[in-house]
Amino acid sequence: MPLANYYMNLPFDLSGSIAKNRFRNEILWGLKKMFDLYKEDIEFTVVFDYSCDIEVHKENCFEFYQVKTQNDNGTYTVNKLTKKNKSGDSVIGKLYKLKYNPSGDECEETKVALVSNVPLNDGKKVHNNFEMVELNKIDQKAIVLIKKCIKDELNLKKDISLENADFIKTGMDLVNPEKTLIGETVLFFEEKFNCEPKKVNTLYRLLQSEVFNKASFELQLTNYDEVLKKKGINKEFLDEVLNKYIENTDTAVDEVRRFIGKQFENNFKARLKLNTALMQVSSSLRSNKQLKNIEGQIVEYIQDQIDILPESDIEIVEHISEKMYYLKTPEISKEELQVLILLVLKRLEEGVYE
Repeated sequence: MPLANYYMNLPFDLSGSIAKNRFRNEILWGLKKMFDLYKEDIEFTVVFDYSCDIEVHKENCFEFYQVKTQNDNGTYTVNKLTKKNKSGDSVIGKLYKLKYNPSGDECEETKVALVSNVPLNDGKKVHNNFEMVELNKIDQKAIVLIKKCIKDELNLKKDISLENADFIKTGMDLVNPEKTLIGETVLFFEEKFNCEPKKVNTLYRLLQSEVFNKASFELQLTNYDEVLKKKGINKEFLDEVLNKYIENTDTAVDEVRRFIGKQFENNFKARLKLNTALMQVSSSLRSNKQLKNIEGQIVEYIQDQIDILPESDIEIVEHISEKMYYLKTPEISKEELQVLILLVLKRLEEGVYE
């Protein structure tokens, strides 16, 4: 069965979209999830507040995350998981319902998880030392209670597996998440791009605004592609935002461009080749593993050999080009290697690699 058909037959809950307009902090856990997914370098779309708080749509599977904030320092009990509200729905029942396709078959590959700021208490043990707890591996009495709750609530005859059903204790502050997420944005950027972001608040506000816009869309949608478009943020969008952000904040690129213009003021051919190489390197450096590897080697060489390097920038470039030429593949031109060295020099001056 196509995943789109499976998804469009799931129950949807737009009441959350309206509630999140008043209290939207929990939904920002999805921004952290996006950072984690982006670092995996896979295609994804994160959907906000349609069938569940946070949904991850991948090529071959779905992941559904229900976020629950607890204001005290207690625990999240199994009774709280299975207690029914006035509508007859429990937290775990409502979540587990998303694992069933229109044919009534349980899709074990579909992941469901409750996310909270407090640890799970299964009645025998408080799972305080684990970020993620698999519900089919907790105390047996708790498993029996959870399974009974789900079977009764969903009117199931077959037993359920609890496979890919988890409890996640997040270290993120779900009550006041802004400081945590700004820090997460910095860490994500440093890990992914090997440099410290400038104007990080601007980047965070842009992403936060997009998340809130998607979460706040309150109309029912009848087409799967429309769900992804109106309620989701995908990897392509993040790529575009991050690339524009880097282009607007990476002063090293402008410094190299000015250096080329000054150094080769009377040599049009050299300026053209080097500026073309600069555009190529600056646009592909973030995704080209070969260039990233050479960049790291250049940084390490300069830091180790700083006392014996030549005096002028152009002499340093020529010196390191000779030393690093063996790393160059046929796809990387001599000029691209040279501008990469210049970029590293300028970024070292800015303290990017500290």
